[in-house]
Amino acid sequence: MNYKDLYIGILTGTSMDSIDCGIFHYNDNEYKMIAFYENNYPDDLKKRVIKNYENLKKGQKNSVLDTEFSKLYAKYINKILIKENISSADVRAIGMHGQTISHGKRNGKNFSIQIGCPDTLKKATNISVISNFRQTDIENGGEGAPLAPLYHNYIFQHKSRNRAIINIGGIANISFIPKFNSKLAIKGFDVGPGNTLIDLWANEKFQIKYDKNGDIAKKNNINKKLLNLLLDDKYFSHNTNTKSTTTEYFSREWVAEKLNKLNIKNLDDGDILATLTELTAVTIFKAISKYENIDDVYICGGGAFNKTILDSIKEKISCHQNKNKIKPITVESTSKININPKSVESGLFAWLAYKRIKNNELDYSRITGSKKVKTVGIIY
Repeated sequence: MNYKDLYIGILTGTSMDSIDCGIFHYNDNEYKMIAFYENNYPDDLKKRVIKNYENLKKGQKNSVLDTEFSKLYAKYINKILIKENISSADVRAIGMHGQTISHGKRNGKNFSIQIGCPDTLKKATNISVISNFRQTDIENGGEGAPLAPLYHNYIFQHKSRNRAIINIGGIANISFIPKFNSKLAIKGFDVGPGNTLIDLWANEKFQIKYDKNGDIAKKNNINKKLLNLLLDDKYFSHNTNTKSTTTEYFSREWVAEKLNKLNIKNLDDGDILATLTELTAVTIFKAISKYENIDDVYICGGGAFNKTILDSIKEKISCHQNKNKIKPITVESTSKININPKSVESGLFAWLAYKRIKNNELDYSRITGSKKVKTVGIIY
Protein backbone atom coordinates (compact mmCIF):
# COMPACT_ATOMS: atom_id res chain seq x y z
CA MET A 1 0.00 0.00 0.00
CA ASN A 2 1.57 3.26 -1.19
CA TYR A 3 -0.90 5.55 0.53
CA LYS A 4 -0.02 6.41 4.12
CA ASP A 5 -2.41 9.30 4.70
CA LEU A 6 -5.69 7.39 4.84
CA TYR A 7 -9.10 8.18 6.28
CA ILE A 8 -11.89 5.81 7.27
CA GLY A 9 -15.59 6.63 7.20
CA ILE A 10 -18.03 4.43 9.12
CA LEU A 11 -21.76 4.80 9.70
CA THR A 12 -25.04 3.02 10.12
CA GLY A 13 -27.87 4.43 8.03
CA THR A 14 -31.32 5.35 9.28
CA SER A 15 -32.69 2.12 7.78
CA MET A 16 -30.38 0.08 10.07
CA ASP A 17 -29.72 -2.50 7.34
CA SER A 18 -25.92 -2.44 7.23
CA ILE A 19 -22.80 -0.87 8.69
CA ASP A 20 -20.85 0.81 5.89
CA CYS A 21 -17.10 1.27 6.13
CA GLY A 22 -14.79 2.79 3.54
CA ILE A 23 -11.07 3.61 3.41
CA PHE A 24 -10.11 6.66 1.36
CA HIS A 25 -7.17 8.83 0.38
CA TYR A 26 -7.72 12.56 -0.02
CA ASN A 27 -5.77 15.66 -0.84
CA ASP A 28 -6.69 18.92 -2.53
CA ASN A 29 -6.43 17.38 -6.00
CA GLU A 30 -7.08 13.67 -5.55
CA TYR A 31 -9.83 11.35 -4.37
CA LYS A 32 -9.26 7.61 -4.21
CA MET A 33 -11.35 4.88 -2.61
CA ILE A 34 -9.02 2.19 -1.31
CA ALA A 35 -11.71 -0.20 -0.04
CA PHE A 36 -15.40 -0.32 0.81
CA TYR A 37 -17.39 -2.91 2.75
CA GLU A 38 -21.02 -3.33 3.71
CA ASN A 39 -21.06 -5.12 7.05
CA ASN A 40 -23.79 -7.02 8.85
CA TYR A 41 -26.05 -5.06 11.18
CA PRO A 42 -26.93 -7.61 13.91
CA ASP A 43 -30.68 -8.18 14.23
CA ASP A 44 -30.49 -8.28 18.02
CA LEU A 45 -28.77 -4.87 18.08
CA LYS A 46 -31.45 -3.38 15.84
CA LYS A 47 -34.20 -4.79 18.07
CA ARG A 48 -32.54 -3.32 21.17
CA VAL A 49 -32.23 0.12 19.56
CA ILE A 50 -35.94 0.05 18.68
CA LYS A 51 -36.89 -1.23 22.15
CA ASN A 52 -34.83 1.44 23.92
CA TYR A 53 -35.63 4.22 21.47
CA GLU A 54 -37.39 6.57 23.91
CA ASN A 55 -34.63 6.26 26.51
CA LEU A 56 -31.95 6.78 23.87
CA LYS A 57 -33.66 10.02 22.82
CA LYS A 58 -33.36 11.30 26.38
CA GLY A 59 -29.68 10.57 26.94
CA GLN A 60 -27.75 8.15 24.78
CA LYS A 61 -24.53 8.64 26.72
CA ASN A 62 -26.06 6.73 29.60
CA SER A 63 -26.74 3.69 27.44
CA VAL A 64 -24.55 0.62 27.10
CA LEU A 65 -25.55 0.69 23.41
CA ASP A 66 -23.36 3.77 22.96
CA THR A 67 -20.22 1.71 23.64
CA GLU A 68 -21.53 -1.44 21.99
CA PHE A 69 -21.87 0.32 18.65
CA SER A 70 -18.28 1.52 18.82
CA LYS A 71 -17.00 -1.92 19.77
CA LEU A 72 -18.80 -3.34 16.74
CA TYR A 73 -17.40 -0.55 14.53
CA ALA A 74 -13.91 -1.31 15.85
CA LYS A 75 -14.34 -5.02 15.13
CA TYR A 76 -15.20 -4.31 11.51
CA ILE A 77 -12.48 -1.68 11.05
CA ASN A 78 -9.73 -3.88 12.50
CA LYS A 79 -10.89 -6.82 10.37
CA ILE A 80 -10.91 -4.68 7.19
CA LEU A 81 -7.43 -3.28 7.90
CA ILE A 82 -6.06 -6.81 8.21
CA LYS A 83 -7.84 -7.93 5.05
CA GLU A 84 -6.49 -4.94 3.09
CA ASN A 85 -3.01 -5.28 4.63
CA ILE A 86 -3.15 -1.71 5.97
CA SER A 87 -1.48 -0.68 9.20
CA SER A 88 -3.49 1.41 11.65
CA ALA A 89 -0.47 3.73 11.70
CA ASP A 90 -1.24 4.63 8.09
CA VAL A 91 -4.76 5.77 8.96
CA ARG A 92 -4.84 9.40 9.98
CA ALA A 93 -8.38 9.38 11.42
CA ILE A 94 -11.77 7.68 11.47
CA GLY A 95 -14.84 9.76 10.66
CA MET A 96 -17.57 8.17 12.76
CA HIS A 97 -21.15 9.26 12.18
CA GLY A 98 -22.80 6.62 14.36
CA GLN A 99 -26.45 5.58 14.40
CA THR A 100 -28.94 8.43 14.24
CA ILE A 101 -31.57 8.17 16.96
CA SER A 102 -33.33 11.50 16.64
CA HIS A 103 -33.01 14.68 14.59
CA GLY A 104 -35.12 17.79 14.26
CA LYS A 105 -36.34 20.67 16.41
CA ARG A 106 -37.20 20.63 20.10
CA ASN A 107 -38.63 23.74 21.77
CA GLY A 108 -37.74 25.66 18.63
CA LYS A 109 -34.09 24.57 18.69
CA ASN A 110 -32.28 22.21 16.32
CA PHE A 111 -30.90 18.98 17.73
CA SER A 112 -29.39 15.73 16.45
CA ILE A 113 -28.66 12.58 18.45
CA GLN A 114 -26.39 9.74 17.31
CA ILE A 115 -25.14 6.78 19.34
CA GLY A 116 -21.58 5.52 19.14
CA CYS A 117 -18.80 6.40 21.59
CA PRO A 118 -15.76 8.06 19.93
CA ASP A 119 -13.44 7.33 22.89
CA THR A 120 -14.32 3.63 22.82
CA LEU A 121 -13.63 3.46 19.07
CA LYS A 122 -10.33 5.34 19.47
CA LYS A 123 -9.07 2.96 22.17
CA ALA A 124 -10.18 -0.18 20.31
CA THR A 125 -8.48 0.83 17.03
CA ASN A 126 -5.62 3.04 18.26
CA ILE A 127 -6.68 5.59 15.64
CA SER A 128 -7.90 9.15 16.18
CA VAL A 129 -11.66 9.53 15.78
CA ILE A 130 -13.62 12.54 14.54
CA SER A 131 -17.29 12.64 15.51
CA ASN A 132 -20.15 14.98 16.45
CA PHE A 133 -20.34 16.46 12.95
CA ARG A 134 -24.02 17.33 13.10
CA GLN A 135 -23.79 18.69 16.62
CA THR A 136 -21.02 21.15 15.74
CA ASP A 137 -22.97 22.38 12.72
CA ILE A 138 -25.95 22.97 15.01
CA GLU A 139 -23.71 24.84 17.44
CA ASN A 140 -22.68 26.98 14.45
CA GLY A 141 -26.36 27.86 13.87
CA GLY A 142 -27.22 25.21 11.26
CA GLU A 143 -29.73 22.35 11.16
CA GLY A 144 -27.04 19.67 11.18
CA ALA A 145 -28.13 18.26 7.80
CA PRO A 146 -27.56 17.66 5.00
CA LEU A 147 -23.76 17.58 5.29
CA ALA A 148 -23.16 15.94 1.90
CA PRO A 149 -23.19 18.86 -0.62
CA LEU A 150 -19.67 20.16 0.07
CA TYR A 151 -18.28 16.63 -0.28
CA HIS A 152 -20.35 16.05 -3.40
CA ASN A 153 -18.77 19.18 -4.82
CA TYR A 154 -15.30 17.78 -4.03
CA ILE A 155 -15.82 14.48 -5.85
CA PHE A 156 -18.45 15.27 -8.48
CA GLN A 157 -17.71 18.81 -9.68
CA HIS A 158 -17.18 19.01 -13.46
CA LYS A 159 -15.21 21.64 -15.34
CA SER A 160 -18.06 22.50 -17.73
CA ARG A 161 -21.29 20.87 -16.48
CA ASN A 162 -23.65 21.79 -13.66
CA ARG A 163 -24.72 18.73 -11.69
CA ALA A 164 -27.37 17.64 -9.24
CA ILE A 165 -26.37 14.79 -6.94
CA ILE A 166 -29.22 12.88 -5.32
CA ASN A 167 -28.52 10.67 -2.33
CA ILE A 168 -31.39 8.25 -1.69
CA GLY A 169 -30.89 6.78 1.75
CA GLY A 170 -33.63 6.56 4.35
CA ILE A 171 -34.10 10.26 3.58
CA ALA A 172 -33.35 11.67 0.13
CA ASN A 173 -31.22 14.79 -0.22
CA ILE A 174 -30.06 16.88 -3.15
CA SER A 175 -26.81 18.75 -3.83
CA PHE A 176 -26.56 21.38 -6.56
CA ILE A 177 -22.95 21.37 -7.80
CA PRO A 178 -22.06 24.25 -10.16
CA LYS A 179 -19.39 23.74 -12.80
CA PHE A 180 -15.82 24.79 -12.05
CA ASN A 181 -15.34 28.58 -11.71
CA SER A 182 -19.09 29.20 -11.80
CA LYS A 183 -20.48 32.15 -9.88
CA LEU A 184 -23.37 29.97 -8.70
CA ALA A 185 -23.30 28.66 -5.14
CA ILE A 186 -23.26 25.07 -3.90
CA LYS A 187 -26.66 24.35 -2.38
CA GLY A 188 -28.60 21.43 -0.98
CA PHE A 189 -31.43 20.28 1.26
CA ASP A 190 -33.30 17.19 2.43
CA VAL A 191 -35.92 16.40 -0.20
CA GLY A 192 -38.07 14.07 1.90
CA PRO A 193 -38.49 10.30 2.26
CA GLY A 194 -36.08 8.21 0.23
CA ASN A 195 -36.22 4.51 1.07
CA THR A 196 -37.67 4.77 4.56
CA LEU A 197 -41.41 4.50 3.82
CA ILE A 198 -40.86 2.02 0.98
CA ASP A 199 -38.78 -0.28 3.20
CA LEU A 200 -41.18 0.09 6.10
CA TRP A 201 -44.17 -0.91 3.98
CA ALA A 202 -42.30 -3.73 2.22
CA ASN A 203 -41.25 -5.14 5.59
CA GLU A 204 -44.67 -4.84 7.23
CA LYS A 205 -46.88 -6.00 4.36
CA PHE A 206 -44.60 -8.27 2.30
CA GLN A 207 -42.18 -9.51 5.01
CA ILE A 208 -39.12 -8.46 3.03
CA LYS A 209 -36.38 -6.00 3.98
CA TYR A 210 -36.84 -3.92 0.84
CA ASP A 211 -38.50 -3.99 -2.58
CA LYS A 212 -35.59 -5.20 -4.71
CA ASN A 213 -35.25 -3.09 -7.86
CA GLY A 214 -38.71 -1.68 -7.06
CA ASP A 215 -40.20 -4.80 -8.68
CA ILE A 216 -43.33 -5.01 -6.50
CA ALA A 217 -44.03 -1.30 -6.92
CA LYS A 218 -43.65 -1.61 -10.70
CA LYS A 219 -46.27 -4.40 -10.86
CA ASN A 220 -48.86 -2.36 -8.98
CA ASN A 221 -50.78 0.86 -9.54
CA ILE A 222 -50.16 4.35 -8.21
CA ASN A 223 -53.18 5.73 -6.36
CA LYS A 224 -53.39 9.36 -7.52
CA LYS A 225 -55.63 10.48 -4.65
CA LEU A 226 -53.24 9.05 -2.07
CA LEU A 227 -50.21 10.50 -3.89
CA ASN A 228 -51.74 13.99 -3.94
CA LEU A 229 -52.56 13.71 -0.25
CA LEU A 230 -48.98 12.69 0.54
CA LEU A 231 -47.59 15.53 -1.57
CA ASP A 232 -49.84 18.01 0.24
CA ASP A 233 -47.78 17.57 3.41
CA LYS A 234 -46.41 20.78 4.91
CA TYR A 235 -42.78 19.65 4.58
CA PHE A 236 -42.94 19.68 0.78
CA SER A 237 -44.49 23.17 0.71
CA HIS A 238 -41.82 24.49 3.10
CA ASN A 239 -40.06 26.53 0.42
CA THR A 240 -36.56 27.08 1.70
CA ASN A 241 -33.11 26.10 0.52
CA THR A 242 -32.04 25.08 4.02
CA LYS A 243 -34.25 22.35 5.41
CA SER A 244 -33.74 18.90 6.88
CA THR A 245 -35.97 16.07 7.98
CA THR A 246 -35.83 12.59 9.45
CA THR A 247 -37.38 9.14 9.47
CA GLU A 248 -39.04 10.17 12.73
CA TYR A 249 -41.22 12.56 10.74
CA PHE A 250 -41.74 10.38 7.68
CA SER A 251 -42.79 7.38 9.74
CA ARG A 252 -45.35 4.58 9.91
CA GLU A 253 -47.59 6.97 11.86
CA TRP A 254 -47.26 9.55 9.07
CA VAL A 255 -48.47 7.00 6.51
CA ALA A 256 -51.31 5.85 8.78
CA GLU A 257 -52.49 9.43 9.28
CA LYS A 258 -52.61 10.01 5.51
CA LEU A 259 -54.44 6.73 4.89
CA ASN A 260 -57.02 7.60 7.54
CA LYS A 261 -57.62 10.97 5.88
CA LEU A 262 -58.04 9.29 2.50
CA ASN A 263 -60.67 6.97 3.96
CA ILE A 264 -60.62 4.42 1.14
CA LYS A 265 -61.41 0.93 2.35
CA ASN A 266 -59.48 -2.10 1.12
CA LEU A 267 -56.75 -0.13 -0.61
CA ASP A 268 -54.31 -2.72 -1.99
CA ASP A 269 -50.97 -3.02 -0.15
CA GLY A 270 -49.13 -3.24 -3.47
CA ASP A 271 -50.77 -0.06 -4.69
CA ILE A 272 -49.73 1.72 -1.50
CA LEU A 273 -46.14 0.53 -2.03
CA ALA A 274 -46.25 1.78 -5.62
CA THR A 275 -47.57 5.14 -4.41
CA LEU A 276 -44.89 5.50 -1.72
CA THR A 277 -42.26 4.70 -4.37
CA GLU A 278 -43.73 7.33 -6.68
CA LEU A 279 -43.71 9.84 -3.80
CA THR A 280 -39.94 9.51 -3.59
CA ALA A 281 -39.56 9.93 -7.37
CA VAL A 282 -41.92 12.93 -7.61
CA THR A 283 -40.35 14.86 -4.74
CA ILE A 284 -36.86 14.24 -6.14
CA PHE A 285 -37.96 15.48 -9.58
CA LYS A 286 -39.47 18.60 -8.01
CA ALA A 287 -36.24 19.22 -6.09
CA ILE A 288 -34.20 18.92 -9.29
CA SER A 289 -36.59 21.36 -11.01
CA LYS A 290 -35.74 24.05 -8.44
CA TYR A 291 -32.35 24.50 -10.09
CA GLU A 292 -31.79 25.88 -13.57
CA ASN A 293 -29.10 24.90 -16.08
CA ILE A 294 -28.53 21.38 -14.73
CA ASP A 295 -26.64 19.19 -17.20
CA ASP A 296 -26.29 15.95 -15.21
CA VAL A 297 -28.20 14.20 -12.45
CA TYR A 298 -26.32 11.43 -10.63
CA ILE A 299 -27.94 9.26 -7.99
CA CYS A 300 -26.21 7.50 -5.10
CA GLY A 301 -27.24 5.68 -1.93
CA GLY A 302 -29.19 2.43 -1.70
CA GLY A 303 -32.07 3.96 -3.65
CA ALA A 304 -29.85 4.16 -6.73
CA PHE A 305 -30.57 0.44 -7.16
CA ASN A 306 -34.35 0.94 -7.20
CA LYS A 307 -34.97 0.83 -10.95
CA THR A 308 -38.59 1.91 -10.57
CA ILE A 309 -37.56 5.15 -8.84
CA LEU A 310 -34.85 5.89 -11.40
CA ASP A 311 -37.12 5.16 -14.37
CA SER A 312 -39.81 7.42 -12.95
CA ILE A 313 -37.35 10.28 -12.41
CA LYS A 314 -35.98 9.83 -15.95
CA GLU A 315 -39.47 9.85 -17.43
CA LYS A 316 -40.45 13.01 -15.59
CA ILE A 317 -37.28 14.83 -16.61
CA SER A 318 -37.72 13.70 -20.23
CA CYS A 319 -41.32 14.99 -20.29
CA HIS A 320 -40.16 18.27 -18.74
CA GLN A 321 -37.45 18.61 -21.42
CA ASN A 322 -39.85 17.94 -24.29
CA LYS A 323 -42.53 20.25 -22.92
CA ASN A 324 -40.16 23.15 -22.35
CA LYS A 325 -37.84 22.41 -25.27
CA ILE A 326 -34.74 22.40 -23.11
CA LYS A 327 -31.46 20.54 -23.52
CA PRO A 328 -31.24 16.84 -22.60
CA ILE A 329 -30.15 16.03 -19.04
CA THR A 330 -28.11 12.97 -18.10
CA VAL A 331 -29.82 10.93 -15.35
CA GLU A 332 -27.77 7.99 -14.11
CA SER A 333 -26.47 6.16 -11.07
CA THR A 334 -23.01 7.30 -9.92
CA SER A 335 -21.78 3.87 -10.98
CA LYS A 336 -21.78 5.30 -14.53
CA ILE A 337 -18.89 7.54 -13.50
CA ASN A 338 -17.15 4.73 -11.60
CA ILE A 339 -18.25 5.70 -8.10
CA ASN A 340 -20.01 3.01 -6.08
CA PRO A 341 -23.39 4.52 -5.10
CA LYS A 342 -23.26 2.86 -1.69
CA SER A 343 -19.77 4.13 -0.84
CA VAL A 344 -20.50 7.85 -1.15
CA GLU A 345 -21.83 8.39 2.36
CA SER A 346 -18.95 6.62 4.12
CA GLY A 347 -16.69 8.72 1.91
CA LEU A 348 -18.44 11.84 3.20
CA PHE A 349 -17.54 11.12 6.83
CA ALA A 350 -13.99 10.13 5.94
CA TRP A 351 -13.68 13.45 4.07
CA LEU A 352 -15.14 15.41 6.98
CA ALA A 353 -12.52 13.76 9.20
CA TYR A 354 -9.85 14.77 6.68
CA LYS A 355 -11.07 18.38 6.68
CA ARG A 356 -11.16 18.46 10.49
CA ILE A 357 -7.64 17.07 10.83
CA LYS A 358 -6.46 19.74 8.38
CA ASN A 359 -8.41 22.38 10.38
CA ASN A 360 -10.21 23.46 7.22
CA GLU A 361 -13.26 25.61 7.90
CA LEU A 362 -16.42 24.73 5.99
CA ASP A 363 -19.19 27.04 4.77
CA TYR A 364 -22.61 25.39 5.22
CA SER A 365 -24.53 28.69 5.29
CA ARG A 366 -26.45 27.98 2.04
CA ILE A 367 -27.03 24.33 2.95
CA THR A 368 -27.76 23.83 6.66
CA GLY A 369 -28.23 27.51 7.47
CA SER A 370 -25.06 27.64 9.56
CA LYS A 371 -24.23 31.15 10.70
CA LYS A 372 -20.47 30.61 10.96
CA VAL A 373 -17.74 29.34 8.65
CA LYS A 374 -15.99 26.94 11.04
CA THR A 375 -14.51 23.50 11.40
CA VAL A 376 -17.05 20.66 11.70
CA GLY A 377 -16.55 17.71 14.04
CA ILE A 378 -14.67 17.05 17.29
CA ILE A 379 -11.28 15.28 17.46
CA TYR A 380 -10.96 12.40 19.93
